[in-house]
This record gives sequence, structure tokens and C-alpha cells, in this order.
Amino acid sequence: MDNTENRQNDENNDIKRTGSKAPFRKGRGLTRRQFLSYALGGTGAFMAMTIFTPLVAFAVDPLRRLGGKGSLSATTWRVSDFNEQLPTHVTYTEHIDDAWNSHDIPNDVYVIIYQNKLMIMSHVCTHLGCHVNGSYKDAAHKISAPPQYDGGLYWFHCPCHGSLYNIYGVNSPTSPAPDPLSIYTYEIVNGYVHVGPDIKRTDATWDVNPNPTIT
Repeated sequence: MDNTENRQNDENNDIKRTGSKAPFRKGRGLTRRQFLSYALGGTGAFMAMTIFTPLVAFAVDPLRRLGGKGSLSATTWRVSDFNEQLPTHVTYTEHIDDAWNSHDIPNDVYVIIYQNKLMIMSHVCTHLGCHVNGSYKDAAHKISAPPQYDGGLYWFHCPCHGSLYNIYGVNSPTSPAPDPLSIYTYEIVNGYVHVGPDIKRTDATWDVNPNPTIT
């Protein structure tokens, strides 16, 4: 119903009460119906903003995380814990910011020094994701041994499908694994290694290491 009809109804009500037609009043204020309509509309808009504003922030937060630098996970390792001869098997707690999820998980990696940088290698086989094993002198996998696989040519072995990798995580030509083991980014903070996200490698880029030198 428009304003003209509202005024007509009001005038009819005045005629019923007074017996005469009320004079036309120019610039008349809001009717009760208009006031209620505006009030309800404003209340609805406020409630919608209250509900959807947190949802927008929730939806945008993963983009903010993904657009920034990956999180670093503190460890208890020092550079002096590693050497240039053989990989060392170590563990740490990895902090993950994955879209809406932020959580900590245990992780284990293999570390060797190459070209004055740490090469922190993933334990995940690039074939189907199994956990690779290294060459050790002890059952606890604490003391590294020279390469033990394929006549001493390869240090890593995948128990699932037989993929082999050398001490730098490079896959053998005959392995089902298509790529070398991934390596992790890192920073040295107050003398300790802090580990970041992993980087995929190929046979052509196995020695490309964007990490800082250690000396």
C-alpha cells in the first residue's frame, strides 16, 4: 500500500471520529506502518551483519595464511649435530597452518650437509608415500651406517615397492619413485634449526637448495 492510500485511510478515520474531513497537511511525518517497516528493516540488516561478518573473516583467514610465509617449527638441533658424510635421522614437532587447521604433528627427517647448507630430507617416498628407511648400525635408527642397499650404492630404501635413494635423497634410475625426496626449508634462530615447509625436487633440480648457508 503506498503513501496516498495511507493518507486516504487516515482521513477516513478522521471523518468517522469528527464527522468532517480533516484538512490536508503538507509535509506530514511518517505513518506508523512506515515507521515499523523502517525499524524492522534496520533491525534485520543489523542482525545480518552480526551473523555474516564473522563468517567473512573465517573464510578469508585461510587466504591470509596461504599468502604468507610458511610457519617455522622450532627444534632442538644445532648445525654441529650433522655432517657431510652420512644422513642423520632426527625428529621434531611440526607446526602446520593448513587453511582452517592449525595443529602440531610429530615428524622425522634425514639431515646431511651439502655445499655448506643443511639438506633436510623428507621420509616420504615420492612413489606412493611410504616411509623410507635409511642405513643404520643399530635397530633404534640412531647411528648411521654407510649405504647398505644395491651393493652399497644407495642409502635409502622404501620397503613398499623397493625404491632406492642415495645419501642426498636422489632416486635410482630403476626405482619406481619418479623424483628425489623432498627437502625442507629452514632458518637458524639463536643457534637452533627451525624447519619450514617442504620443497619438491626433480632429478634436474635435486641439488637446488634455497636455504641459507650454515657458516
